Amino acid sequence: MAELFIGLMSGTSVDSIDSALVNFDNDTLELLESSSSSIEKTLKERIFNEVNNDKISKVEIEKLDLELGKVFGNAANKLLQKAEVNSSEVVAIGSHGQTIKHAPNAPSPFSLQIGSPKEIVGITNIKTVADFRTADIVAGGQGAPLTPLFHSFILKKNKVSEGLVINIGGICNLTYFNDSTESIIAYDCGPGNCLIDTWSRSNNRGDFDAGGAWASSGKVVTNLLKEMLKDDFFDKHPPKSTGTDYFNLKWINKKISEFGEISTEDIQATLTELSAQVIFKELKDLKAEKKPIYLCGGGIHNLFLVKRLEELIENRISTTSEIGIDADFLEACCFAWLAKERLKNTKFDLSKITGSKEEILLGEIWEVT
Repeated sequence: MAELFIGLMSGTSVDSIDSALVNFDNDTLELLESSSSSIEKTLKERIFNEVNNDKISKVEIEKLDLELGKVFGNAANKLLQKAEVNSSEVVAIGSHGQTIKHAPNAPSPFSLQIGSPKEIVGITNIKTVADFRTADIVAGGQGAPLTPLFHSFILKKNKVSEGLVINIGGICNLTYFNDSTESIIAYDCGPGNCLIDTWSRSNNRGDFDAGGAWASSGKVVTNLLKEMLKDDFFDKHPPKSTGTDYFNLKWINKKISEFGEISTEDIQATLTELSAQVIFKELKDLKAEKKPIYLCGGGIHNLFLVKRLEELIENRISTTSEIGIDADFLEACCFAWLAKERLKNTKFDLSKITGSKEEILLGEIWEVT
């Protein structure tokens, strides 16, 4: 019997909401339908304003939470319409929300996602699971990344005994899975697309560097790259996580201010090389360059970045599509799966991923009233 769940995901690039309709019949996983819903330009700009502001406007956040909740709910309905599925057939929605601030190491740790689950329930008439990070932070963890739980699930399902899933979203995270020892190593590596995208936007080159074409027209500024790689985050030992409230335009401007005149395309080439080098460093540290590597996330479309990564590790890189999970919708599928696990009251041990001190339930449940 079909067991249908919807996963909703909006990444740090704020380019769209990814929606996935997933069937978990008999503990299998089948992506039945997917869609992407764009976020209106003005709304996107307001979100970025809050992400980049040191002080959060409580009034604006409350407004954005409700407005974005409606957008998430409409994205779910659009998916159902496309799939020709009635809302009554769906068990629940899992919504990650839109990250505004991620501060797990602050004196009072927190991670703020918006996109009101109450609004999603009201628009879709479907039970919704959201606020996945808070319980982990309360338990002493980083609150992220959570997708490695799903990465290990799909690797085991596909009988991959040892390998890595690298998610190149705004922030890049990796999962190193070894079935023989049942061990998972997972954490945020650093910037994936976020610096590349924000430099594109700030120079009126679009929301992202399509295919890495702009970066490929420039040259890496070696001294600037070395300076960027000195950032303390890259020397931290896991568990570790980060966000675009740290790696952002302010971060770029601070780094380039110490140098003379550099062309915008050379800066873009250097930022792209930074993302490749950050991933390469982690693979070397794990001695995993020659293991099977599966990419997912928006970064798979930056062909220049992927090419540089393959050159650095001297190994062919695959995507998760080759093991049955669409690389563009893996994270949306993840939150459908996490919603399913929450309704089963599954407790997760994230001690080796986020550093949390106890097994925890991930997500809060908003019922249909």
